[in-house]
Amino acid sequence: MNIATLPLLFCRLSETETLAYRTYGTGPTNVVLVHGLAARSETWSDLVSLFPADRYSVHLLDLLGSGESSKPNGGDYSIRGHAVRLIGFLEQEGLAQVIVAGHSLGGAVVLLTAVEAMLRDERDLLASVIIMAGPGYLQRLPLMAEIFKNRYAAALFVALYAPDVWVKVGLKMAYHDHSLIDREHIARYAPCYRNKAAKRALVATCRSLVPVNQEEIASRYQDLRLPVLLLWGRHDEIVPLSQGNRLQAAIPAAKLRVLEECGHNPQEEKPVETYEIIDSFITEAEKENKS
Repeated sequence: MNIATLPLLFCRLSETETLAYRTYGTGPTNVVLVHGLAARSETWSDLVSLFPADRYSVHLLDLLGSGESSKPNGGDYSIRGHAVRLIGFLEQEGLAQVIVAGHSLGGAVVLLTAVEAMLRDERDLLASVIIMAGPGYLQRLPLMAEIFKNRYAAALFVALYAPDVWVKVGLKMAYHDHSLIDREHIARYAPCYRNKAAKRALVATCRSLVPVNQEEIASRYQDLRLPVLLLWGRHDEIVPLSQGNRLQAAIPAAKLRVLEECGHNPQEEKPVETYEIIDSFITEAEKENKS
């Protein structure tokens, strides 16, 4: 579906931080979808309409610095900064017992959100967590993050017009099925490389990908007591399946599902299978919660 046809809503968290989001459906089960690095809520275009509108209310959130959300200079674009804002968004919008699902960077954000909510003893905030190809441990940084370590390269990226080939390079790494690298999919990501404020925020995000207290965060995974779904593509070359295996071993009762012939973006490469796994997980978690 064309996500841009959904009404655009805003949640103002501070003078400089406003998160934009769109909502699909009016059902009682609230799901918040959080996109990844160098992306925006349009990354969910193939998945969102599969959710029955009478059962689900699906909230498509743009992280700070992305999509239609604000892009303040000097903003906190760390994973923890995004997680704290996600909690603020849920609380300000009056959402409780929410399923939060994040892809890639968004997966790391929702994982840390679960840890943060647990430490705050806000256990009624989240019903369950879905991590799609999201790193929970230190790993090799994405190519652009390595490049942006050089401040001159970062400045050139912000200053120069980004041709489609830049987007194609990223999608070739993300997609196992390269036939998906077409005009439609390039258009979903191109604005992330074209808007100067978004590019500045992307550079700042890349420079904040490694939490200073990563070992402490990881030590808390074993204390999580809510349902967790780990969803990975077998051929993920950006966040390898080994991350999912480690998280499954660390998080009590975490369930790992692997999609064959799929790379880093299950929601685009295998949307039907991805939805079926998510819907089954939510249904089972709801039944267990009632019993």
